[in-house]
Amino acid sequence: MSLQSVASSAAIATDHTCAVQPEHTAHSLSHYFPDYFRAVQANTEPLRRATYQLRHQVYCEELQFEPERADALEHDSYDQRALHIAVKHILSSALAGTVRIVTSQFKNELLPIEQYFASNFTNTVLAPANFSRQHICEISRLAVPAAIRCRTLSQQQSPSLERACSKLVAVALYLIAQILCLRAGRVHTYVMIEPALARALRRVGLHFIQIGEPIEFNGIRAPYYLDARTTNATLSPEYLQLRELLDKQLFDNSNRPQMTLCYSAPDEPAAC
Repeated sequence: MSLQSVASSAAIATDHTCAVQPEHTAHSLSHYFPDYFRAVQANTEPLRRATYQLRHQVYCEELQFEPERADALEHDSYDQRALHIAVKHILSSALAGTVRIVTSQFKNELLPIEQYFASNFTNTVLAPANFSRQHICEISRLAVPAAIRCRTLSQQQSPSLERACSKLVAVALYLIAQILCLRAGRVHTYVMIEPALARALRRVGLHFIQIGEPIEFNGIRAPYYLDARTTNATLSPEYLQLRELLDKQLFDNSNRPQMTLCYSAPDEPAAC
């Protein structure tokens, strides 16, 4: 499946005037993606600051979902208990995209989806409150800049294959998030996204289940649930290949995420 439909479905990841025709298959792009982009965990202060700057650029300046801030950093209280992820453009070292995984350890540490949208849950069986706090998380604040969303990288500076690979950045961020969720044991994952994006991600093999009514929040969005353990069976082959390549980038000796890698719980089998 082409990533064009995924990118054009995400209000925070694209402008609807940026549609172009795909030049390569997803399978070939998955193979070449690591030649141009690298998955990193933003676990240092300079990298976290860079993710906040990119979020400000996308959310406040480009899409104007949030007011611009004097320090040009978009962040909130949830960032203090979040894992921050980025995709870097290898040649320039600039961030090509970012997303975060908000975690919870205690009952009073609500996920954003619980804090603001719990009254809209219709499938309460899959609500975060039904799982251990150590096993839940929320993927949010996906931000991909216009040059990547619209693939307007300079033709003089970027070969056509690199520009084509840039359309994988948004889904690569979701795949990286799933890698880290699985390794940290946070298998019950939540997102608040447009229904069109959820349908597009399902075609990739990320089977998000809608658990509440859509609401108006920077566009029409609904709460969704995904058991990260199902992705090995549901991801299509080309995206399984991409996830394997991203996993290798994250877990080489020079870029190893600092996380708890496995867990076991009385009510669930060990996931490691």
